[in-house]
Amino acid sequence: MKAMPCGEARATLSTMTVRELMHVNVEVTDIDRALVFYRRFGLHEIPRTGTPGRAGAWFRFPDGKELHVSVGAPKPESRAHFAIMVEDLAAARRALQDAGAPIETERDIPGIIRFFARDPDGNRIELMQRV
Repeated sequence: MKAMPCGEARATLSTMTVRELMHVNVEVTDIDRALVFYRRFGLHEIPRTGTPGRAGAWFRFPDGKELHVSVGAPKPESRAHFAIMVEDLAAARRALQDAGAPIETERDIPGIIRFFARDPDGNRIELMQRV
């Protein structure tokens, strides 16, 4: 099979129109431990629909987006993450430090201060505040 130049390949691909991000899913090994951790975020816990018999929990952010937490096999830590905007980054840092979450600092983005934390299973979370 002959490789096509980038422009030619693009011309043959179909496109779609994305309306919005609906949810992000993270896998954990211990759902009870994960619930203690994620409940610190003050999110609204909602009923899980369409997944009877599977362990997990769903949370809703104030803007309607959801975080789904499901049980899965342990995974190696990575830089993959989801990001959330908070009102008070210092308070978020204190809450996560109190929970024993590892904190990772990163350089700020113009107009944004931020840090990363990890849940008990090593899932990476970026916390941001507009300045």
